[in-house]
Amino acid sequence: MSIRIQNDGVAGAGASQISPADRLTINGPGRGSASGGGTTDRVEISSLSEGLSSAMANLDAQRSDKVSRLAALYAQGQYQIDPAAISRSLISSAISAGAVGSDS
Repeated sequence: MSIRIQNDGVAGAGASQISPADRLTINGPGRGSASGGGTTDRVEISSLSEGLSSAMANLDAQRSDKVSRLAALYAQGQYQIDPAAISRSLISSAISAGAVGSDS
């Protein structure tokens, strides 16, 4: 895609500014550029991005399955937590992030 701005009839101190008198011509794909070079824009999605998209979809499905299993356990009254493990993890995370003990 090429873009050409025509400044016909725009003169004086404001000539460098875009005014309503400016016309914008956009050449669509395959029509070439204003200079006649015949170039076109192209977008390619690599196999890496396709792999990342597939992996993200897979992670979303796994997370959804895990949440469903936990919800079923909770509904049956069988979901048990380890309060000590949770508090250790919270404290460890806070310390590693620098949120505790930094009075600077």
